[in-house]
Amino acid sequence: MRSVRGGSLRYPALAAATVGATLALIAIGAVVRTTGSGLGCPDWPLCHGNWHPPLEKTAIIEYSHRTAASIVGLLVLATAWVTLRQRGGDRALRWLALGSLPLLAFQAWLGKVTVERELPPEIVTLHLATALLLLAVLTALATLALLGPERVRAADRRRSAVVGVTLAGALITYLVLLSGAYVVGGGATTACVGWPDCPQALRPFLDGAREQHIHWLHRIVVVAGGAAVAWVGHRWFHLPDATQFERRAALALVGLYGLQIVVGAANIWANFAEWPRVAHLALGSAIWALLVLLAVVARYAPQAARASAARERRAGAHA
Repeated sequence: MRSVRGGSLRYPALAAATVGATLALIAIGAVVRTTGSGLGCPDWPLCHGNWHPPLEKTAIIEYSHRTAASIVGLLVLATAWVTLRQRGGDRALRWLALGSLPLLAFQAWLGKVTVERELPPEIVTLHLATALLLLAVLTALATLALLGPERVRAADRRRSAVVGVTLAGALITYLVLLSGAYVVGGGATTACVGWPDCPQALRPFLDGAREQHIHWLHRIVVVAGGAAVAWVGHRWFHLPDATQFERRAALALVGLYGLQIVVGAANIWANFAEWPRVAHLALGSAIWALLVLLAVVARYAPQAARASAARERRAGAHA
């Protein structure tokens, strides 16, 4: 995937850094949840009435999350501002930049509500849902920035079909992540102490209580997500004009989802230790971002983009 021809790399680098920072913020949010630090600072935006946390573990973890969120907010604002100034004529980039702003504001408001209402599972899940939507918008923006202004919309029917399959895979992965968030928010993390079976509810939705039903629902959605990701990978590997970058990204997607399943099982094997629970959400978020990246890339025919760039180079050489 090539960057802006002949232009500065600073804008694509800023957009990519914003995506990376957002992924890191989601991982830090997982640390907050797994360590039970969500109410480490019981007020907002202050922490125990001060602008700095007390020397207490949960308060420091929660305040670190708020600090990271502030940095990400500044990066999102900077990316939107630079986009509108330098790429305002690019309609797709302009709308993505503008779309990131209300998502950022809504996410900040949800963070406040989450603390004030003492972590209700529905608000916690909505908080993650909004974070993932913001990550998707930023990933799409960074991908278009890296493709450069010479990108050409694909007219090939096979590529259009791959776009649809990839978007469907992204939607199912989104549901996987949200169901996992509800498992945590609903107190169902430890409802099943075996894998792949559940000793507390051997028959899904027939045995056990509400917590086991929530846990089983997540496992079933994970299987559906695995099938969707496998199908996405299959379609990419059978796309005749797929570039080496696209094939590698599809291979990474399948590999990461397989690793995600193993890490999910490790949550139980490691007796619900903090590290696999944090890694589980971090990997899931990376998979979501990678699916968005592939969906955007699939919309552009690489041969046409290269031909357009070659024509521009020849025109410049004759000028």
